[in-house]
Amino acid sequence: MKMLGIFIFILLLSILLSLSMDILLGFTLSQALSHLLNPFWVIESGEYVMLVLLLLLTIGQQIVIIIKNKADKSNGSS
Repeated sequence: MKMLGIFIFILLLSILLSLSMDILLGFTLSQALSHLLNPFWVIESGEYVMLVLLLLLTIGQQIVIIIKNKADKSNGSS
């Protein structure tokens, strides 16, 4: 539950930072919200590949940790 709370807190902080930066750059609030809701409009194909690789690396790391923890539990070590 703590992890979810921390995730939501960081998500809200990053949203506020993005909105404030757009407003400080001179965009209107509606334009800033548009930039916030549509971040993938400006991504090129190479950046999509890097995003997918980052997601696969993150998910793969979590899978390895889970498998290692299950193996440790089955061996009886704590």
